[in-house]
Amino acid sequence: MSASLAVQKLLMAALVDLPGVTGVFDGPPADAAPPYAVIGSDLVTDWSTKTERGHEHRLAVNIWVPGPGAATAKALLGGVEARVRNLAGSVDGHRIVSSLFLRSLVLTDAEGWTQGIAEFRVRTTADATASAD
Repeated sequence: MSASLAVQKLLMAALVDLPGVTGVFDGPPADAAPPYAVIGSDLVTDWSTKTERGHEHRLAVNIWVPGPGAATAKALLGGVEARVRNLAGSVDGHRIVSSLFLRSLVLTDAEGWTQGIAEFRVRTTADATASAD
């Protein structure tokens, strides 16, 4: 399995019961009730050493809130940040080594939505107990 998909599984598990959101999705949901979270972009680069295979993930979690106010989005982003900072575990041959908050941004649009975006750097290595792709 790809390291990117392994991180997504761990991220979904970490956010699944995030207070204040109706769901966590891996793409724009068709008819989800807001506020909700979407696993956003994921840029993966090599982070291998001479002895271990590794990946660095630059990923985003998007929060969508109806209305022009930023307070709800900021509060939800705080919850996302706390959970992703503590992201740990191993799945499908990939193990989380570190997780670091990079930045967040809150945007409003003319259609009455507020979007919060939190970006993170997550580093993984191949789990020694399983073979990874």
